[in-house]
Amino acid sequence: MKFLTPGPVQLPKKVIEATARQPEFHRIDEFRKTLRRVLDNLTKVYKGIPIIAPGTGTFAVDAAIYNYIDPGEEVVAIVHGEFGERMSEAAKSRGAKVYELRYRIHPPPPDVVEDFVKKLKNVKAITVVHNETSVGVTNRYLDKLQKIAEGLGAILIVDSVSALPAEPIRHRVDVVATATQKAFMAPPGGAIIYINVEPRAKSPIPPSMSLRKFIERLDKADPPYTPPINVIYGLDAALEIILDMGIETYHELHKQKAELLYKSLKLKPVAEEPLRSYTVTAFYADKPTDIINELKKHGYVIAGGMGELKNNTIRIGVMGDISVEDLKKVIEVVNSLVDR
Repeated sequence: MKFLTPGPVQLPKKVIEATARQPEFHRIDEFRKTLRRVLDNLTKVYKGIPIIAPGTGTFAVDAAIYNYIDPGEEVVAIVHGEFGERMSEAAKSRGAKVYELRYRIHPPPPDVVEDFVKKLKNVKAITVVHNETSVGVTNRYLDKLQKIAEGLGAILIVDSVSALPAEPIRHRVDVVATATQKAFMAPPGGAIIYINVEPRAKSPIPPSMSLRKFIERLDKADPPYTPPINVIYGLDAALEIILDMGIETYHELHKQKAELLYKSLKLKPVAEEPLRSYTVTAFYADKPTDIINELKKHGYVIAGGMGELKNNTIRIGVMGDISVEDLKKVIEVVNSLVDR
């Protein structure tokens, strides 16, 4: 069975082998050496200070929000799918005064965001999803949103859980939350937070998500509590694969695989062309369950839709150890169903 899903993804054999070993004690030099190499390699993926904590992408997003937002502060949440909703929910749980800028499927253009935030008095943070997994849409305006945030003296917090490093971020962003189990091609269990500004929240933060505790010990590669040790072994192997290939080549590979689906499937993509995701493709389908079940018979697992598109879409991930031949087989099976 191969997993063409939004994550966890099909892992390369090298990553599986690296993960399947006795975990070391995380306070010994041997493990610190591995962690230091992983942290150094993460900086080659994106220019920020990387922190790895036990958890999922959702934990990474929650940690980012709790470290940069205080209760009562004004926050603008850009919402055009299920994961934008989750960012908004996290900010509300922190006690922030959240103003939601809602669009359907596609993100609002930067000028709309700018007009929206300027009407508010004292915005302290903007939250946005880089790659909205639920609808297969990528926000390619992050550089402009960062400038808008800077103009307000606010923080931009980005959920890039299903994007980095297959959908690179080429400009400086304040805070980026991501995870190991998607385009990083490692097992689930590692929350990754890149920071380019110091955490500024003054209100108490649960110890498990206090980024300051990690920052204090980064120089020694000595995490404040038990890290996801075997996930880090897998991430170490995955980063070697990605960096040997080169970030731009890795991005181009995902783009080519996604475009093969967009051009070849006899289904309408959910996203308009300029903002179509190159990691998680989404298509309208009259009978998504039939397609999912038929593909499973042929050894391929894909995902159904989410939210309002739950019953009329399918999602096919192109991350992980998925070949063009795999995709051609998926296309053949899906198109045969459409033609019936």
